[in-house]
Amino acid sequence: MMQTAILHIPHNSSIIVGFSGGPDSLYLLLRLKELEKSHNIMLIAAHLDHEWRTESAQELAWCKEICEKLSIKFVGKKASLVTTTKVLNGSKEEFARYLRRSFFEDIAKEYNNPFIALAHHKDDQLENFFIRLSRGTSLQGLSGMKKRDGMYIRPLLDITKEEILQYLHDKKIDYIDDPTNKSLSFLRNRIRQQLTPILPSIDSRLSSHILKTMEHIASVNDFLKETTLESIEAIKVSNDPIKLDISKFLALHTVLQQRILLHLLISARAHFTPSSALFSEIVTFLKRAKSKEHAIHRTYKVIKDKKSFCIA
Repeated sequence: MMQTAILHIPHNSSIIVGFSGGPDSLYLLLRLKELEKSHNIMLIAAHLDHEWRTESAQELAWCKEICEKLSIKFVGKKASLVTTTKVLNGSKEEFARYLRRSFFEDIAKEYNNPFIALAHHKDDQLENFFIRLSRGTSLQGLSGMKKRDGMYIRPLLDITKEEILQYLHDKKIDYIDDPTNKSLSFLRNRIRQQLTPILPSIDSRLSSHILKTMEHIASVNDFLKETTLESIEAIKVSNDPIKLDISKFLALHTVLQQRILLHLLISARAHFTPSSALFSEIVTFLKRAKSKEHAIHRTYKVIKDKKSFCIA
């Protein structure tokens, strides 16, 4: 079976591969191994044992053994040993994702020109679209995962799950089959097993059209990002913290106002949950004549004088 080419891999770099031992990450590791000499890359397989299941320790040992056979450096760690200040106050999946990223980024500090390769593929992109749509999201959320985002790269976004499984089947390569991937208690699994399989029966082109729409949304979102930064520069009074002209800000379209406020909140490292209600609260405060400060959270507030405002 002809294999789709994976994303251009940066030459002369260290690539940390998120390696669970499942089919996707094993396929990614094997395909990158094929490019090891031609691209002069150093591969590091990183496996985080979330300790959710009794067999997870055996899976860590299995991943280590595979890497020894392939002559790939292996770094394994238990999630309970990852140092973090973040506490579990949301979904278990989201917290696990945060721990993995902390683990990968700690490893990356040890190498020059590092990249972190994740095994998300085309089917994952489609599933993410429905997950975010079901939970409510922004243009950023609907635009999907990027092939390259800082040090993170996703070389398999143009490759289907079917191609991955066929490759492993043809080469008679075993992999770890995580039973939690079949549990319908997880939204992703419900979408994977109950929703996406019926899309071709509705329209054979539906999946590909959704993916093309996501590309268009990503393009629009990138344009709005650029426009937001240009607008901030146009109405900025001073830096550190960023202070903006109130009257010029209020004259902007609501979409730009919200994006600018989002940028200011992130720049101020504020703890917040983006919402229309939050943005409306800040705009309402800026329109008031008397108030000079408005606390949005115990750790930050909106501060204004007669003509300008900042978030600090």
